[in-house]
Amino acid sequence: MRFWLFTCPDDFAAEHDDIEEMFRRGLTRLILDKRGRGGNARATFNDYDRWLLGLPMELRDRIWVRGTPDMAEELDVRGCVCDAKSFMGEVPESWKRINCVALCKNAEEAEKLPEWVAGALVGPIMQPLSAIEPVETLGTSLSINAKASLILWGGVDTDTIDDFKKLSSAGVASLGGVWNYADPVNAFIKLNRLVNSI
Repeated sequence: MRFWLFTCPDDFAAEHDDIEEMFRRGLTRLILDKRGRGGNARATFNDYDRWLLGLPMELRDRIWVRGTPDMAEELDVRGCVCDAKSFMGEVPESWKRINCVALCKNAEEAEKLPEWVAGALVGPIMQPLSAIEPVETLGTSLSINAKASLILWGGVDTDTIDDFKKLSSAGVASLGGVWNYADPVNAFIKLNRLVNSI
């Protein structure tokens, strides 16, 4: 099972240092997902480009950007994460060359993905630790028959990882299970060790 880490939505002073240390300590998959400047819900190409300047170039091969395949190619990162609906129907041939992960809200979206999509990021499975209010979850009795590798998110933490082990996915992704702690690097090390023991 692989561990995927979402970036904290808001920038903070030691973020790049913490992420570099996590890469040194075994992080292989980072989902760059930031809010935009000026209150925009999603960061732009320029926002991501500026953020990426804070990390060594060789780490870009382990980063998936929350955006389009075109944006991922332009930023020279490993791949992209975008809504499953973006991959349904006709898409540019160039998108099929990019490592694409679809953000799926339910099993049906994951099962309908075309074969060229590398992964299905499905959730929330449990109440996300980073959510401010209760959200509708898919639960741990979820059954998905998808062509793409399943990556589950929502509520992934050291206390819940055993529940995720039972779902036989290719990976899990976390945001609050790392960034909600005073020492996110230590939280990452503990959670990554548990995920890798599966």
